[in-house]
Amino acid sequence: MTARAVDVCVVGSGASGSIVAHEIARNGFRVLVLEEGRTLPPGASLATVQSGFDDALVPSPAGTLTPFGRPWTVSALGGGMTLYAGIAFRYRTVDFDARAHVAADALDPVWPIDYAELRPHYEELERRMGVARLPGADPLEPPSDPAVLPPHEYSPQGLLIAKAGGRLGRLPFPTPLAINSLPYGGRPACHCCGPCNEHLCPTGARADARSPFTDVPLPSGALTVALGSKAVRIDLGNASRADSVEWLDTVTSQRARVRARCVVLTGNAVQSAALLLRSAQSAAPNGIGNATGMVGSGISFKISGYVSGSTTLDRLPARSPGGPFSTVAMSDHYLDDEAPSGLGGMIYEASPAEQAVCDGNIALRLHFLAADQPMRKNTVRLANSRDRLGLQKIILEYWTHPLDKRRLGYLSRRASELLTEAGVKKVDYQDSNYQSGSGHLHGGCRAGVDPTESVVDRWGRVHDVDNLYVADGGFFPYSGGVNPTFTIQANALRIARRIVTQLA
Repeated sequence: MTARAVDVCVVGSGASGSIVAHEIARNGFRVLVLEEGRTLPPGASLATVQSGFDDALVPSPAGTLTPFGRPWTVSALGGGMTLYAGIAFRYRTVDFDARAHVAADALDPVWPIDYAELRPHYEELERRMGVARLPGADPLEPPSDPAVLPPHEYSPQGLLIAKAGGRLGRLPFPTPLAINSLPYGGRPACHCCGPCNEHLCPTGARADARSPFTDVPLPSGALTVALGSKAVRIDLGNASRADSVEWLDTVTSQRARVRARCVVLTGNAVQSAALLLRSAQSAAPNGIGNATGMVGSGISFKISGYVSGSTTLDRLPARSPGGPFSTVAMSDHYLDDEAPSGLGGMIYEASPAEQAVCDGNIALRLHFLAADQPMRKNTVRLANSRDRLGLQKIILEYWTHPLDKRRLGYLSRRASELLTEAGVKKVDYQDSNYQSGSGHLHGGCRAGVDPTESVVDRWGRVHDVDNLYVADGGFFPYSGGVNPTFTIQANALRIARRIVTQLA
């Protein structure tokens, strides 16, 4: 088995991994990124590439395990940001402390940090990559600096939804997007070529994992990215210090090892928990960081669904089809006394792939989503069966809490009311199948001050290992009610700077 030595080994190249790797490398440390996936081909979409992703086992209604779990957003260089919708909400104040709204049997939802600590990192990343938004339009938006880009215009569908929301007394606002509304950061403005979500952006208008670093110089040889390289095990040098990461080439199945002063897990919430569990050894018989049995626990996917239908164009000015997946959002039912527990979620436009006007009709679709309860029994664990690489398969054990079922129904009714007001005669509901995993993966290595209910501390450091960190969505003790990518990036930047000080 070949070996090499670096300062830092980063596992994963997506939203968090790219931030951590660049921030540490720009400070002169040698960084190796292990990325299981490869570069997506031109024209790739989620539909064309997801068959190549490993699945996970999930419980069926009958209680048997079925291979329909989704333990990846995107397994590729750049991770989920290669195919995401560019939605760039910041977490709200309540997302960092939702104790007043969670079920009595839920895990502690309190983050060990608050919005004020993350704010400067949000601001810096927004300046680096560009976020188009309208400050002050979202009544629940936390304090922020002025926007660097104006918001995108509402699509024809978005305008209908916004007008309908206004008539119902709601407060629609432009969806904040990491998609250029004007040329910015060396990238063009959005060409509205669509369909955007779950597709590569052909122009580069949508930010991706590379966008914050276009003008960040790196010392020669500081950063190495190894594609097709799956981290399979972390070995400890002693009970409190990681020594090396074992990985294998996904094509040849050859194994190698890298020694590192520091290891950072940034694969995603599911993959990071699975790697810690696979790393059982004499000093950590149940897996690294799992002395209290918390690795994998509290996995969260967000409860979500869609409603859709069609309505007449009704004298709206014609516009070219395509463009951002979402242009209008509403947070009126986020903190809502009528919602079960008083905490609902976000509703926003989720335009279908076909956006053209047909026979005077236009298709409308809304996505509604909310944070789920962080439950100890919702967990990542390992099966006895093996995958194509000879590794234990991942099991995602997840059940929707009764409170969340009521909250989901409430949001579905509110979204349906919006479509009806917009002129939709027949509203159809589509399940997002969030129960099997999704693009929103949180928890599993949850942060906290109490090691009996968490895996990492406020800096993402595994409680009982001095030089092992988790900087992806696995950190989140509570999933929050909006898309997590921007918060994952901001938190990763915060953690990376802490690691730099520790290395120095």
